[in-house]
Amino acid sequence: MHKYITIGAYDGLHLGHRRIIRTLVEESRKRGFDSVLVYFPLPPKFVFAGETENCLITLPGEREARLRKLGVGHIAKLPFDRKLSAVSAERFFSDIILGAYGARGLVAGRDFAFGKNRSGNAEFLKKHCAAAGIYYKALPFAVHKGRKISSSLIRTHLRNGRVQEANKCLGWNYCAGGKVIKGAGIGRSLGFPTANIDVDPAKILPPGVFAAKARLGRETFRAVLNVGRRPTVERPGGRLLLEAHLLDFDRMIYGRRLEVEFLKYLRPEHKFNSREALQRQILKDIAQARRYFRAHETSPIPLLAKGD
Repeated sequence: MHKYITIGAYDGLHLGHRRIIRTLVEESRKRGFDSVLVYFPLPPKFVFAGETENCLITLPGEREARLRKLGVGHIAKLPFDRKLSAVSAERFFSDIILGAYGARGLVAGRDFAFGKNRSGNAEFLKKHCAAAGIYYKALPFAVHKGRKISSSLIRTHLRNGRVQEANKCLGWNYCAGGKVIKGAGIGRSLGFPTANIDVDPAKILPPGVFAAKARLGRETFRAVLNVGRRPTVERPGGRLLLEAHLLDFDRMIYGRRLEVEFLKYLRPEHKFNSREALQRQILKDIAQARRYFRAHETSPIPLLAKGD
């Protein structure tokens, strides 16, 4: 069957990406083609910079799971490296777009470019797709508050704790997850036990304290998150940690996967003069989070009583 394709990093699958994907799926169905999305697991800019930590909005597995929900017929992973970056635009078009993926149609954003020195731009594609007799669509940017929505913009929002702005650009609430691992027990000693989540180092962790939802299997709980280095109780320079205090919850869940959904930024991480001052602030954080949930939840999250 003929293939309609798109190529890119697609990190984040934000509103701009979704516009392209909707067009890909619609054009494929209209013409009786297969829809194929080819993605770079690590965006080219990070390959050139040698950056592998705190850089991805969506890990490859997360990206593929979301793509399947968007109706894409086939998903193909194309690792980007320096060898691929040296391939000319002409060869990339003939050997990869036409050759490896057999494209009979191509859809991309107006700023999409490929090949050595990014010479395979929109004008290049318009010309070469016409010469090859394949369909081509270049789509305009999605915009939020007068700015082009891009993965770079969203990464900036996330790295500065601006999760609500990031969520508006994404079109979904930013998530992170991993197995619950044993920590130092500091949260429990303060009276607020936390689940320490082992997140892939490549995943961006927004710094600060947040109101969030936490998913444990099929159960969902309200939570307060802390992303930081615990300056009150740890030595300076520690690694960035994600800790979740699940409200109205008291169970051991070590080894289970916990996913958290960032909803609202509450405050930055601070160093407090004493553990007692930290405890008082945590109580304020929990109260603020509960007010947020009461104001924004249309229906209550089903919770289990302690000990259930």
